[in-house]
Amino acid sequence: RVFSAFRRRSSLVNTRRIVVLRAMALASTSSARLPPLQPPHLSEAQQELFDDIVSTRAGVVGKEALFDEQGGLRGPWNAEVASPHLGKHLERLASAVRHQNSLEPRLYEVAILVVGVHWRAQFEWYAHERLARKAGIAEAAFPLIKAGAPAERLRGVLKPDEAAVYSLALELMRTKRVSAPTYAATKAALGGDDRRMADLCMTMGCYSAVSAILNMFDVPLPAGEALPFLDQPADAASKQQHRAGGRET
Repeated sequence: RVFSAFRRRSSLVNTRRIVVLRAMALASTSSARLPPLQPPHLSEAQQELFDDIVSTRAGVVGKEALFDEQGGLRGPWNAEVASPHLGKHLERLASAVRHQNSLEPRLYEVAILVVGVHWRAQFEWYAHERLARKAGIAEAAFPLIKAGAPAERLRGVLKPDEAAVYSLALELMRTKRVSAPTYAATKAALGGDDRRMADLCMTMGCYSAVSAILNMFDVPLPAGEALPFLDQPADAASKQQHRAGGRET
């Protein structure tokens, strides 16, 4: 009887924890740390950047990803508008990554996904999973990339040059370095082209900055979208553990 009561109590505690986790996931998609910045309450510099983002991004990510429910900008773009003199340069870099990159979209999107996984950046994965799929990345690769699978598991799933990009990106994100063999193999897979290697590095640097913005400002997804990563924020986890401990003692 004591054991049965303990099992029922444990089951109740676990159920409560699941409810809390789901509530936090829903809350994270419904609030943001920066207020939505939108016309007519913008400075001249903010309005100029806002208009530029709308004109260049709507056709790439779609209006649902670009605008929030209040008509403000979603993703990293609201933060860019908050600081337009810096934000315009990050936006120009991100635009150059897309339009002036020597790498094909299928290659730079693999690198961007690896960066998003490393940062556990919810909006990054949400936006770029669909862009990578559109670029031709094999469907079977997405769950492996999302799980941070070892590079050897992506061979035969990704094309050889895509797998080489994945291997280098994963190594750089995890170790903060790239070994000589990995560098040489990736460069060979990219045709021995130094510009392509430089573009790969700058692509990852750009989207590391974007991911930092997304995470620092806790940028929400469109309403109803499931979170790609279910990790708890550290402060929320600490509060939940404290509350759970208070109930159980």
